[in-house]
Amino acid sequence: MTNSKQNADSKVKREKNEPSRPASRAYGCRRLFALACIALGLICSVPVVLTSPELQWHIEHNIRRPPVITPAPASKTSEMIAFTCGKYHDVRRKSLYTVYSDGSHLRRVLQHPFRSHEDISWSPDGIWIAMIVENLDYNLWRSSKYEIYRVRFDGLDSLRLTYNDYRESYPVWSDDGGSISFISEQSIQQISANGHEISRSDNPHISEYVWSRPFDWSSDKQHYAFSEYHVLFYGRNPDGSDLQSERMKHGIAGLEWAPNGEEILYYHYNVHKLEIIDVKTKAVEFSLDVNRIWDARWSPDGNWIAIVGQMPDERSVTRLYVLDIQSGDIQTVTKNDMEIEGHGSSISWSPDSEWIAFSSYDYSFGDENTYIGRLFKIRRDGRDLQQLKQLDCRIGEISWSPK
Repeated sequence: MTNSKQNADSKVKREKNEPSRPASRAYGCRRLFALACIALGLICSVPVVLTSPELQWHIEHNIRRPPVITPAPASKTSEMIAFTCGKYHDVRRKSLYTVYSDGSHLRRVLQHPFRSHEDISWSPDGIWIAMIVENLDYNLWRSSKYEIYRVRFDGLDSLRLTYNDYRESYPVWSDDGGSISFISEQSIQQISANGHEISRSDNPHISEYVWSRPFDWSSDKQHYAFSEYHVLFYGRNPDGSDLQSERMKHGIAGLEWAPNGEEILYYHYNVHKLEIIDVKTKAVEFSLDVNRIWDARWSPDGNWIAIVGQMPDERSVTRLYVLDIQSGDIQTVTKNDMEIEGHGSSISWSPDSEWIAFSSYDYSFGDENTYIGRLFKIRRDGRDLQQLKQLDCRIGEISWSPK
């Protein structure tokens, strides 16, 4: 009898101490819900973590980057031409190429399936190239990133310099080659060539979207100019404290500083004119009637302007022209049997102002549609046309090295 009573008392105690089955099931559901919330939080945080500038810098410099090996001294036997080239199926993904100015030693310097290269800038010694790279490596549901990279002309020692969520644009080397200035998030910034030091000067006048509008640095890197719709801005101080402005009747499609840093050429969207303004007197010194302009570049000596466009007497044909600044005379450089592509075209002068590099392209339709891009150089008087290279891509930006 005593044993039966003890067993009964023990059963009652167990029932009091042990949770009921429904309570145990509810606890399990709460724990499962908590684990699911934690897992969802981790999944949602992955894009933020992987796209953080700090982690990207760590991955690039300590994980992906191989051990630092000092490359052999750079050796060049000729001036070089750098250019970008995009395939037919995805022309936005441009690879970076270099070639000697005589057409030899073609080299694909940078290529990546998730990157596009633009805004080429040569260092003063002609050894290094800075550029903007559209980088999709870490996007994961985020918009494209535009960062500054630096690479040697032969493809060695490639290095990403900037790490942030803003769009960089218009890189330019300092005269000593030790740093690169660029535009980012309503500011003018400067970064050392090794990416270790960076400075910033906020400039409220620089639009967040200045990368999509004309912008240029003077040849001494001391002045900058840009346009915003119908207004031409130019100044010297990075913070914009001395910024000058000139309101135009029509929107500006392109602009460039003269080598002397005292004049700016610009051309309009809807008005068929190229004009030169003196930034000191604010007077228009020269005006040229044209039918259309795709690109215009000062020669390094400041005596000539190369123009890709259409003159009033040749409305449907795009050619390369050279304008003599002193006399105002304009000469057709490319011959009558050669029409060059206007939209997206680029031209670049040789350092001695004797040659102009330009490109053209055709379509090839077959089993696989492709572009046939051709890189040329020609003397400014129209003599000695030379085809340097032909590739199965569309050549975009062209930049002749300073040395």
